[in-house]
Amino acid sequence: MVAYRKHKLQTTNCFFVFRPSSVVRRLQSVVFRFSFFVLLLVLVCGLWTVDHRHFVFAEDYVIGPDDVLNISVYREQELDRTVRISSDGYFSFPLVGQVKAHGMSVPMLEITMEQMLQKYLKNPQVTAFIQEYSTITVSGQVKKPGAYPLKGELTVMEAISLAGGFTKIAARNNVKIMRVENGKKKAIRVRVADVSKKGDKLKDVALKRSDIVFIPESMF
Repeated sequence: MVAYRKHKLQTTNCFFVFRPSSVVRRLQSVVFRFSFFVLLLVLVCGLWTVDHRHFVFAEDYVIGPDDVLNISVYREQELDRTVRISSDGYFSFPLVGQVKAHGMSVPMLEITMEQMLQKYLKNPQVTAFIQEYSTITVSGQVKKPGAYPLKGELTVMEAISLAGGFTKIAARNNVKIMRVENGKKKAIRVRVADVSKKGDKLKDVALKRSDIVFIPESMF
């Protein structure tokens, strides 16, 4: 009789371990869902932290020289155009002629063009989107020299990072930005090594359209 009771107790214990109650199962489900939600939130926040400075919505982007726009008018396919913004900020469009786009957002440009086309069309509906952004160029002693789109705020150090970083023989404290302002050329020297070591972000110069970042070879 004693042996039988002991066996029954062991069986009962095994039954309890391998078949948890509905309350336990629900608790496990809640914990799993909460953990998944926290993980998803961390991933989203991490992506935002990395990319938010360069992720620019079309509504916020300011159009400027060298941008390429695709413009269409609803039910007027013969007016569809791909245009490049000139150095003075204009582009040509059928019926209305020269259109100033520099300094406008995409929604502002759409509204402006609709107002201009009202003289020729009934209730025109204009859609515009940026096909190509203006660029900056990184050349010299970087691993991936070339042109890179300037979609938002971009500093010298960030541009160098986009270009793969310095080579081993780069003169890190002799980086030059070649810029044209008001028709005049000028060079801006940036001591990138000092900026990175001392953490002085104010000296990390923000780039402008068509800037050329040149990293020469170190002499030592």
